[in-house]
Amino acid sequence: MFISRRQSTLTPSISVDGKTLDLTKEINILGVQFDNQLTFTSHVKDVAKRAARKLACVRRISHLLDSRGCCMLYNSQVRSLMEYSPLVWSSCPPSFLTLLDRVQNQARRLVEFKMRENDRPVYFQSLQHRRDVAALCVFYKVHQQNSPHLATLRLQPEVPSTYNTRNSHSRSHELHVPFARTQTFLRTFLPKYSRMWNQLVRETDLQLLTSLQQFKTAVHLWRLQYDFG
Repeated sequence: MFISRRQSTLTPSISVDGKTLDLTKEINILGVQFDNQLTFTSHVKDVAKRAARKLACVRRISHLLDSRGCCMLYNSQVRSLMEYSPLVWSSCPPSFLTLLDRVQNQARRLVEFKMRENDRPVYFQSLQHRRDVAALCVFYKVHQQNSPHLATLRLQPEVPSTYNTRNSHSRSHELHVPFARTQTFLRTFLPKYSRMWNQLVRETDLQLLTSLQQFKTAVHLWRLQYDFG
């Protein structure tokens, strides 16, 4: 597969041992479909389609379940499918990510339909919120816990400020954000979430927490203010 975002009509010829290889526009690697422009649109559309089919199966047996049972099946069988390796393909255009949100909205309506008067309301976290929390947890493991298997994701610290500012105390924890020339690259993991990490350390001291579980819980609450703000 020849990967390029250039709008070129020239198709390269790739040979190995004198044999010309057939080029393809997509390839599946460990369950993620990579296209030749790295947009991941076909992957997200396929995931949304498979998730909708699974949700349809839950709907068919919903007469045997209460609202809690429907929610449990959605979380284990449908949402888990939509959250497989999300930090790889989360750079997909937002218009395609809404396909996943539609599936969750259908699940939410199903659960609400099955609720009784005395049932406790069920809160559905947005899928984007869950992706943001997961990504910041990865940054925490990379830069605070120094996880060796994630060493290739490590970014250089931001250049120290030469003068005192309101955020000088957090400068040592800020990271150098990779330069992004296009919106597509800006949505990818390192550029997008290094910016969010820097915002986190400027507004809070959550990066100083000593355990990943404490950090995850605190980041969840921190991001909620932007979801509902």
